[in-house]
Amino acid sequence: MPSIRPRIINCREDEEHVVRRLGKAVVAQWSALPEPVRDRLLQQATCIHDKYLTVQVEQQIEAFIKKNQGEAG
Repeated sequence: MPSIRPRIINCREDEEHVVRRLGKAVVAQWSALPEPVRDRLLQQATCIHDKYLTVQVEQQIEAFIKKNQGEAG
């Protein structure tokens, strides 16, 4: 399995909705994913370059997933 490394993923403004939908789909299916996959996704998410810099990004991601993974609609 490839190692986790910092990444910059560029997308155009008209592609942002694709990234949002993909991210929301991952959150919606989070509890159905095997734990090793969840761990890798969380590790990768913490080292993806983003315009919003935050020290506690891992905790923010985990809180977001916990808050939203079971919601329907």
